[in-house]
Amino acid sequence: MPPNSKFSDVDFSNLPIEHLTPDLNVTGQGFRCIRGEFATYWRKGRIQREVNARISHCWILRCEDDLAGYITLLTDKLEVDEPILIDEGVQYQTFPAIKIGLLAVDRRAKGAGRRLLEWAVEYIAENIAPHVGVRFITVDALYDSDTTPAYDASGFYKKFGFQFVDAEESLPPSVPYRTMYLDLKPLLDALSIQI
Repeated sequence: MPPNSKFSDVDFSNLPIEHLTPDLNVTGQGFRCIRGEFATYWRKGRIQREVNARISHCWILRCEDDLAGYITLLTDKLEVDEPILIDEGVQYQTFPAIKIGLLAVDRRAKGAGRRLLEWAVEYIAENIAPHVGVRFITVDALYDSDTTPAYDASGFYKKFGFQFVDAEESLPPSVPYRTMYLDLKPLLDALSIQI
């Protein structure tokens, strides 16, 4: 990161995550994401339209008035070819889930993506899972073979324990993403022990 970068010396692990509300005025001016479309979604109002339509909720990470990143969450379902909870006596192949819709960070904001993802996992485990049946977090990790090298977001999610729904999926996938999931049960069990 250049020494005079907008976000140099910022420790994102200590910054609060803010729920996007109509009165939270963050323009996103100067937001530079590796994937330009994610900056465009913000600047053109797509994120706010989805929030207003109640199809997702958005949380942001900012440093003063500068947008460092955002994450959206919405409901989803995890569909698997083979039952994955057979050892627990559950033979379903479809499960309720919370989906990470979009996760975007300014490319100069080192650590912002980690902060947003860790916050989201904790938020879902502590605030959503106790009230509704949800065991999994899903994400469609972007895969773009038209770039050199190919853009593959799955490596980021794998660091946090996400697994591919289709482990045998060949590259490039037939769609521009690879669906992944995270089992919340270990975290939910740990949280119930602490209560």
